[in-house]
Amino acid sequence: MAIAKMKQMTLLAEQKDKDFLLKAVQELQRLEMVELSTLEDSEFLDYYSTNTKPQKRVEYEEKLKESQAALSFLNQHISQPGMIEKLKKGREEYTLEELEKHVLHSDLDQVIVELGEIEKRLVELDQIKKNLGEKEDFLRKWQNMDFNPNDLKSFQLMSGTVGSIASNNVENFEEKVESIENSYLEKIFHYKDEASYLILIPSKSDSLLDEVFDQFQLSKLVYPYDLKPKDELKITLKEIEDLQKEENKLKNTIKTFKEKTRELQLGEEYYYNLVEREIGKDLLLNGSDLFILTGWLEEERIPELTSLLDEHVGKESYVVIADEIKFKDYGKVPVVLKNHKLVKPFESITEMYSMPKYDDVDPTPLMMPFYFVFFGMMSADLGYGVLLWAATLVGSKVFKFDKGMKNFIQLFHYLSYSVIIWGVIYGSFFGYTLPFQLLSITNDVITILILSVVFGFIQLIYGLILNGGIKWRKQQRASSYIDGTAWALILIGIAVVVINMTFWNNDLVQTISIVVIIANVIGIILVTMLASDNKVLGFGLGLYNIYGATNYVGDIVSYTRLMALGVSGGSIAVAFNSIVDIFPPVMKFTIGVLLFIVLHALNIFLTYLSAYIHTIRLQYVEFFGKFYEGGGKALNPFKTFEKHIYLKDRTNK
Repeated sequence: MAIAKMKQMTLLAEQKDKDFLLKAVQELQRLEMVELSTLEDSEFLDYYSTNTKPQKRVEYEEKLKESQAALSFLNQHISQPGMIEKLKKGREEYTLEELEKHVLHSDLDQVIVELGEIEKRLVELDQIKKNLGEKEDFLRKWQNMDFNPNDLKSFQLMSGTVGSIASNNVENFEEKVESIENSYLEKIFHYKDEASYLILIPSKSDSLLDEVFDQFQLSKLVYPYDLKPKDELKITLKEIEDLQKEENKLKNTIKTFKEKTRELQLGEEYYYNLVEREIGKDLLLNGSDLFILTGWLEEERIPELTSLLDEHVGKESYVVIADEIKFKDYGKVPVVLKNHKLVKPFESITEMYSMPKYDDVDPTPLMMPFYFVFFGMMSADLGYGVLLWAATLVGSKVFKFDKGMKNFIQLFHYLSYSVIIWGVIYGSFFGYTLPFQLLSITNDVITILILSVVFGFIQLIYGLILNGGIKWRKQQRASSYIDGTAWALILIGIAVVVINMTFWNNDLVQTISIVVIIANVIGIILVTMLASDNKVLGFGLGLYNIYGATNYVGDIVSYTRLMALGVSGGSIAVAFNSIVDIFPPVMKFTIGVLLFIVLHALNIFLTYLSAYIHTIRLQYVEFFGKFYEGGGKALNPFKTFEKHIYLKDRTNK
């Protein structure tokens, strides 16, 4: 139940073994690489330099992009397995060797080329279809024109024009044209916004017609085809039909590549890993014959690292140096949380807030019991708890969730026990009262409220004691007393005074409690003065610290939400049951059952969502705020992609 002990690892090997060593480190998946120059200022660094040549990185990145593009294209045209099917199947596991052998012995390159050609042709077909679609629209518009307008150019005595005008000018336009002697006007089409005409006049009257055209802004038709619109349209439709057949054939061909999906996924994994190794080379220091790799690794993982190095590099071909981490480097050290399997699912709550620093304390095991109790108290119902227990248990057995989701499911499985326990205490089963009931959400609200405040007071005192202990360990003696121990004693003293006045009324207990309170109030002021260079300012700060007592009142009041959410959720369940009970017997066991399921499903969702969020809020604000700063960073190891598969762990057999 702590932060894993880390070591500063230094690996030395010959240049020819660089790829093998990086492969071993990548397969370990637990070592975070760093530049040695950021940690040390040593003379031997003058003999080494960082690698600036991209080597094969560009080639691998191009292969990675091709694999990703081909996979994305294929996924767009094949049916995808459903969510249930995916969850049942889970991810396959490969070792690095198995992954690389599979890719190198596959026809991945051929698949990428063939899919690329199909995609290229589909793009071409799409553009051609688009152009033909525009042509079709144009021809359909003019299909009533039973002649080729380009033939008008061959007329000698007559001048012919085909053009369009705005629909609102039709009547005036027709009158103007017909007023020209020996003119001929034929309407080709008339749409809402546009009308088109064939106009024939004697050639000698061209100037008169041009004036009309200018007046009504006639747009002359430009017809780029040899055949009449109707004939040209038939040819175009046949071309579109042929293109559609070719497109359908290509899409059917794509479906035959469905079995190649796994190859493309593994290819993406493989080339991503190679790219990462090339990027990792930029963090190495290179000499003429040797190179140095530096990073952070958990102490317990060192045997696994050496085992993989023995296999990939050879026992006599490398040197491993595991150094103790210097205090000045603590701020740079990544953090790995190491907890019991019952506590581990709760690490996600700490990670959402902030990882602890390397020299700090892991708050997960300290927070876990409170989170467990508070979540159950906020969503207390035996029926709801049994449903959560069954759903998470069956889900974890039937489905193969990803690692993150698996921890999330495990978290709620553990929390279901708390919901069940508090459901028994409240005597609630889907809103119905059980024969046994320790506390009633209707008759014992004040008792539940007091219990909530007591739980909050206990966590508050615990956080202050932790604050005092942590700062004492860090040699911050004054702050340990002022911010932790003193306030814990003051609050305990106040609690004893209240309890004594309520139950015992013992003068000795009352006197001792008041003495403890006064002594620590004075102690806060005095210690603040002694710790300050300016005693007057220190006295003022001490008084201000005493004023901080109002914050603790607000913190304790915040815990009343334990009562409020538990009672509200139970009351809503009771109200839903009352709605169903209104129905007559026949409807109660038909529509009523369905309504019961829907209403309680809604209440379950809202209850668990509220409990999850508000329990987190109590931990982050009221508890963590008393002793925990965070600010650390999680380990970012040099690892494989693990997007489609998981890397098989060969070190823990």
